[in-house]
Amino acid sequence: MLSNLNYSINAVMPILLLVILGIILKRIGFLDDAFTETAEKIVFKISLPVMLFLEVAGTSLDSLVNIRLILFCVITVTASFIIVTALSVLLIRDRKKRGSIIQGVCRSNFAILGVPIADNMFGSAGISTIACVMPFVILMFNSYSVVALSLFTEDKSERMSKKKVLMILKNIVTNPLIIGVFLAVLCLLFSIELPAILNKSLNNLSNLTTPLALICLGAKFKPESLKGRVGYAVCGALGKTVILPAIMVAIAALFGFRDAELGVVLILFGAPSAVSSYIMAKRMKNDAELSAQILLLSTIICIFTIFIGIFTIKTLNLI
Repeated sequence: MLSNLNYSINAVMPILLLVILGIILKRIGFLDDAFTETAEKIVFKISLPVMLFLEVAGTSLDSLVNIRLILFCVITVTASFIIVTALSVLLIRDRKKRGSIIQGVCRSNFAILGVPIADNMFGSAGISTIACVMPFVILMFNSYSVVALSLFTEDKSERMSKKKVLMILKNIVTNPLIIGVFLAVLCLLFSIELPAILNKSLNNLSNLTTPLALICLGAKFKPESLKGRVGYAVCGALGKTVILPAIMVAIAALFGFRDAELGVVLILFGAPSAVSSYIMAKRMKNDAELSAQILLLSTIICIFTIFIGIFTIKTLNLI
């Protein structure tokens, strides 16, 4: 029991401490919004794609192509969007809130928060397993979220159209994370080895990812955004961090997933709502404040629920 507790603490606590550091640095005025926004762009567009590139390029095609896990993630992510959409239509009258709830519950901060957790839990095996499913998950999160927000927006110009479909396709093709994984697969296919100087430089960039991403996550923590809509926000956050991951991890375990595969399922569904959900909801005339509240609450709650999830599946000898 103590060994399992220590394993769970070591997986989560380094992440929590960096998030807390970000909160403190922002509160004392050491960090400002301009720095945070720039740093997030560096993480998403440069250092995180480089990290995924290096991890995938350093593995083998056999370990990268996990068809069973990919199919499971594709089916369960799709099912979660369909089910939550149906429930939102039945239970929520305000259509602007529906899109924000769907996106808040079903779309997770899988890349930025998931990679460091997987690294803490399983090392390189965790990151390569995440990289295996990440292109498919990113595709679904982006496209399904745009569809949900388009369906329930009150602005007719933002509803689904040919232009909107082309925008989704463009976002997928130009996504830095997908590009990073794709380039790594090309290196594997053609046995391309990077020069030592370039490899060292890329490793230095990769090392920026975790601390910078988590400090920025803490710096964006704004308790004042919880004003109003608390009931919807709590339901959305609990759906995101408790209900959905509990169901999906149980299903994955029943299907025989273990170790890094099961850990990735926990991270995929248990990570908090995506950081960009507020921006997308605002741009597409949905309830942006509700998206911000779900993001904030799910970020707070997930530190505890992921810890409990890791401890539980470790105690059950599933990882």
